[in-house]
Amino acid sequence: MPPVVPPTRRSRNGCIDCRRAKVKCDEIRPSCGTCARRRLVCQGYKTPAAHSKSPTSSLLPAGGKMARKETWPVSSGSKTSAAETNPVAAPVRSGSGPASPLSPFDSPRALTLLPPGTVPLADEAHIEVYFNRHPFELLIGNEFVSEMNANVLMMLQQDPGTVADAISAIGYSYLVGDSAASLLPVLNRRARILANLRNMKPSSYYFEEALFLLLGLCAMELVTLAQPGQHATIPTVLANVASLISHHVSTGGDVSSVARYFLRALARQDLVVSLVHLRHPRVPTCIWLDSECHKPDRLLGYTVTLMPLLEELCTLADQVRERILQPAPPGNLLLDTASAQTPSAASSTTTTTSPSSACLDTRLLGAEYSSTASRAESLRARLESWKPSISDNLPFRASRKFRAQAACYRAGALLYLHRLLHPPGRGAATADADADADAEALGRAHDVMLYTSGPPAESKMLLWPVFLAACEMADGEDRAAVQDVLDSIAAHRKTVTVERTRRFVAERVWKARDERSEWNWMVLAQRYPGECLPI
Repeated sequence: MPPVVPPTRRSRNGCIDCRRAKVKCDEIRPSCGTCARRRLVCQGYKTPAAHSKSPTSSLLPAGGKMARKETWPVSSGSKTSAAETNPVAAPVRSGSGPASPLSPFDSPRALTLLPPGTVPLADEAHIEVYFNRHPFELLIGNEFVSEMNANVLMMLQQDPGTVADAISAIGYSYLVGDSAASLLPVLNRRARILANLRNMKPSSYYFEEALFLLLGLCAMELVTLAQPGQHATIPTVLANVASLISHHVSTGGDVSSVARYFLRALARQDLVVSLVHLRHPRVPTCIWLDSECHKPDRLLGYTVTLMPLLEELCTLADQVRERILQPAPPGNLLLDTASAQTPSAASSTTTTTSPSSACLDTRLLGAEYSSTASRAESLRARLESWKPSISDNLPFRASRKFRAQAACYRAGALLYLHRLLHPPGRGAATADADADADAEALGRAHDVMLYTSGPPAESKMLLWPVFLAACEMADGEDRAAVQDVLDSIAAHRKTVTVERTRRFVAERVWKARDERSEWNWMVLAQRYPGECLPI
């Protein structure tokens, strides 16, 4: 949509984007409406010089100066924090405690974000909880809070009622805690979001808003700790995301930068769900991967360029799914040397009614195994040689968590690939080859744990690789070490999926292994659906 005023007019005190584009800025703060109408994320306003009086000082309440705390430098030569360069985000409290944004209701400027009467008075407190907790607890670091809030506030300006309803629902979910008696209001709020999705009218921001609401449904499940493990709805939500993407792309719809921003969060969840369910991913990387992949992401960190390889890993898992869920007799590996046997040798061990059909089947089976083994070997080589694309020049302390996450996910992917090709043995019937495969898997699990030794707060995004490593631990000391990491993740990222994962590892995998029964987590995840979602 073109700007309302001619592009030749400029404003002296306009936002950064409007001044750069030489368009008239309406100067609404903290994010201008002109950028919202142009479908851009407003980068806010330049910080006035220390000796000059701010033109907006009269808008702030007495004693209500915004405290800006430096989080991390954009580059090694920059001293400007993300909050300073993007005042769209809610200000951050200073002090020794964890930083948290002030509510948008703390300033009269909230009227520019939420028209009077749009949000019930009772929901304002829940929206405040959202801004105070959600970005800080779920993102990889506080340096991404400004970016996330900017995108949320832009959606809020476009459709205040619907978006505020979703934000309030997420905030309310945080307040529920582990009280099962409070689940009914959560379900009611989820139903309201679904009703808003069904009643959405076509608009220029329909795709972005629908993605935001679907992402909100996933967020509600993640932070509602009282939900029982067997009622996981995230896979169903992701199926709706796939349908939405297919319809939007098939009708020639454009995928904006805001849509890709929301899609990256959904794609991360979809990849984990797909790896657990051994199926193709529903949110293809080609839809959301863009030229910004060399920068750290709020959830993926430096692993953005690893996602296409994980997508290929999902495809390989889908191809061998039947062999995993219906394992061969003990002692046989999924892709061992027996798969390369000659058709005549294979036919001698196959029980069918027709010798000719048996020979044909084993020829096809041998060809399929050969092709799968070749693709697996190629993928393994590319995973081992993969390195994150880094061009942000961050100092070590600022980039440590991104580098550790990238290395940990790469080690986890190699462990996952190994277990696809060499499923675990089963107790006393385990052959020597299975024991060797288990020993290699344990070594790869230790590789994963090697990258979890940093500060506890920096390991909160490592649930998926740590889960894979935990399933390989048989020694009591190893299990205690992985439990410590899982406890740390749970302390810094309070989500229901962390609790489900801890229970699944202890009550399903470890218990089955100690009892010498089927302990392959890939099989157990299908046997107990909804209990294993290490997101």
